[in-house]
Amino acid sequence: MKQLTKNVFVETEQRGSNHGLVATSDGLVLIDGPHKPSDTLRLKAEVERRGQPLRYILNTEPHGDHWTSNAYFDVPVVAHQGVRQRILETNMPEMLARVATFGPGEDKLLEGYKANAPVITFDREMTLHVGDHTFRLVSMPGHTPYQAAVIVEEEGVVFTSDNIFCKCQTWIQEGDPDRWFEALDLLRRLRQDTFVPGHGPVCDKRYLDEQRAYIQEWVEYVRGAVGKGMSKDDAVRNLTAMTARYPMDVEQDGMAPRVMQMNAANLYDYVTRAGIHAGGAWGAEP
Repeated sequence: MKQLTKNVFVETEQRGSNHGLVATSDGLVLIDGPHKPSDTLRLKAEVERRGQPLRYILNTEPHGDHWTSNAYFDVPVVAHQGVRQRILETNMPEMLARVATFGPGEDKLLEGYKANAPVITFDREMTLHVGDHTFRLVSMPGHTPYQAAVIVEEEGVVFTSDNIFCKCQTWIQEGDPDRWFEALDLLRRLRQDTFVPGHGPVCDKRYLDEQRAYIQEWVEYVRGAVGKGMSKDDAVRNLTAMTARYPMDVEQDGMAPRVMQMNAANLYDYVTRAGIHAGGAWGAEP
């Protein structure tokens, strides 16, 4: 892991979400984790090498690349209540079968897998004090309804989760652009200016405009297709012009066409107010 501040260490070059360790006077706090079991075992070795106990895991969203690694640590997990619900409702055999394809030997590391769902949850905001550090978890729906930013107050660092994809393809498979823009505005108003995005390299507030512009361009791209009478199936099949704009994140080569399809399908529903975007249901509480 790379040292970002005196007490914050981050990993941005593994498959899955970026994650970080914060060293406090009372132990370590892990924010999200690797997607691959083999990477998780390397992280466990890193934790053990540091000689401090791991106290908590903080999950920032409900997608599996952020929480699959929870199961390898016997510590309490903290997250939005919607993240807990999503994990409990996950089709585990299907999820594990997908993770098993990430590389040779990953299947063996998944034997006996049991998800470690959050046991401490919040709705809008909570503050967690660990030793001499303050962790403020703030609900910022956008990429998903249950997105949260983790602000490490004493270090001036914000883990933004997937409301920022820095210099790599943005997954909009269930995002609500209106709420996402609100989240980006909230991030802009924070006093902290060191952002660990959900994917891609560490950035700062200067990247917020680029992230917003890309989402807006996607919306207009799909809105134009709807205006021309294109069906949802046709949109999913044909709206691929954004493929080359950014590379896919680590170990996701070849997935761009699928991401384009998911983005187009979700944004078609957003523009036409259908599916999860019908009647304001997207932001409903669990």
